[in-house]
Amino acid sequence: MDGRGALAYDPRRMPAASDDDRELMSRAQRGERPAFDDIVGRYYRGVFSYARRVLGDDDRAAEATQETFVRAFRYRASYKPAAGSVRGWIFAVAANRIREARKERREGPEALDDQPEPEQRGEAGLEAFARGALREEVGRALEELAPEHREVIALKYLSELSYEDVARALGLSVSAAKMRALRARDLLAQKLARLVMDSESGDGEP
Repeated sequence: MDGRGALAYDPRRMPAASDDDRELMSRAQRGERPAFDDIVGRYYRGVFSYARRVLGDDDRAAEATQETFVRAFRYRASYKPAAGSVRGWIFAVAANRIREARKERREGPEALDDQPEPEQRGEAGLEAFARGALREEVGRALEELAPEHREVIALKYLSELSYEDVARALGLSVSAAKMRALRARDLLAQKLARLVMDSESGDGEP
């Protein structure tokens, strides 16, 4: 971190695989800056990906990611192992900053009508995203979701946080986080099914 408080991060640097997150954080809390740099190296890409999915803009995502780790370093003493994983704590810091970024752009939750149960094709398409297939279609479907649903999709299904960590990041109970995640998944599956069907119908046109 330079004299202005900016976080110096080399994305090519990766932490030693044997270093445990909580041990790294403990060392960072004792004043070992390289230990915190290793935490940044471990989660920078994941936080950026999460921010980009929610905010829909690379520049805003990069700014939110940078500020996330600046804040995490500044308030690292507040992390308590009993409260959960370091990963979950980092994403909670990120969620707070991203919500602020949304408010700065006056991007509030949008109203969505109730939808029927998702088709199996959409559910399969969501699973296929994890394998790298239908990436473009999923990206388009995500953009159509309300911000609060993009947020929980990015945390639970793309960042693969536990429901406990998702709940902590969003300030919800575990049951409420699970309900929101499942609802968002269903909405995404429906939108993906529609996009895939539209694409297939278009293939048959002259």
